[in-house]
Amino acid sequence: MTLDEEKKYNHMMWCVKGRLVPEGWSTEDMVRMYDDYFKRVWGNHEFCYHEQGFEEAWKRKLDEQAGKNSTTSGRLE
Repeated sequence: MTLDEEKKYNHMMWCVKGRLVPEGWSTEDMVRMYDDYFKRVWGNHEFCYHEQGFEEAWKRKLDEQAGKNSTTSGRLE
């Protein structure tokens, strides 16, 4: 899954539920959620009002992932 796809799924979850996709979800889970929520919000002219805070939360998630990757790089497990 590309980063753009992951962001799209997280954006939909944020606008509907007010949170990002939980860790551990498979790609299939995210696609199913996106398809279900897309039907739910189709024609909802208030959808855009629920975007507030998404970009900050998304950036925080990316920063956390980058931090995890930098602390585990170079270690043998």
